[in-house]
Amino acid sequence: MSLQHCLVLTVATGAVWMDLRTGRIANGWIVISWIAGLLTQIFRCGAAGVGTFLSGALLPVLGLYLLFYFHMLGAGDIKLLSVIGGFLGAREVLKCIILSFIFGAILSIGIILVCGNLLQRLTRFFYYFQNYFITRQYDKTAEPVPYRDGKWGMECIHFSVPVLMGVLLWIGGFY
Repeated sequence: MSLQHCLVLTVATGAVWMDLRTGRIANGWIVISWIAGLLTQIFRCGAAGVGTFLSGALLPVLGLYLLFYFHMLGAGDIKLLSVIGGFLGAREVLKCIILSFIFGAILSIGIILVCGNLLQRLTRFFYYFQNYFITRQYDKTAEPVPYRDGKWGMECIHFSVPVLMGVLLWIGGFY
């Protein structure tokens, strides 16, 4: 396993540990990881590594902003994917994002089936969008109500876990 693999695995595993323990990924961890990603890219590719780092780090931020805006994905999750993108580059982080969402969907479906509240979750999802668009239609200054309101138990997953699963596939050579 290369140094790059070890660093990415350490970053993702540390983020999962923080997320499961506190519900947040520390900004200090993110900043240190961005620096490590930038230095890794410079070491691997020279000055061209800066471009690889920036394209990989910016893709998740720009591509997932809408999910953050609707409070469906946390800022820490997007920053974690940005860090991963800094290490992997744009093409590989896009694959990691897609695989993370697939793993997240599988995990969510499994949890919903175990909890037996599929209809309740779907109702909540559609009510959220209906309420958002109707409220915004009449009051343009209204802030959207967070999708995750803290009243749900294990149905709301920590997205850092599916991200780690995507990273493990990258380390294993799947993509």
